[in-house]
Amino acid sequence: MKNLNIALVLVTIFLFSASAFAGGPPVYHIGLIGLKEGVTPEQIEECIIVSQALISKIPGVLEVSINKKALDNRDIHIKDYDLGLCVKWENIETGEVYGPHILHKTWYKLHKPLIESIKVIDFYGN
Repeated sequence: MKNLNIALVLVTIFLFSASAFAGGPPVYHIGLIGLKEGVTPEQIEECIIVSQALISKIPGVLEVSINKKALDNRDIHIKDYDLGLCVKWENIETGEVYGPHILHKTWYKLHKPLIESIKVIDFYGN
């Protein structure tokens, strides 16, 4: 009986530890999107609305924020982009789902004609 209790305690500790650390911390996926010359304000607004709708439905996506650049008036600011995208993923594994997901592919296909460049950074959150 003593061995059974020890085994149950060890299994419980293992399961708790594994679930506590499964997936790790959230990840912030940041995209700096440069638009082609001639993209209209209406196209930008549509891009923002459609991006929010599509990307927010991808499994593991917790938050989506996309909008026009706010500031670039200091030397430290990155200047060569027009839209900023911030997607909070549940964990690093979400990145494996995000890129090939049909909604992400649809987003890219819809907006590719408007996009001159995209720069991406991913970092762990708290």
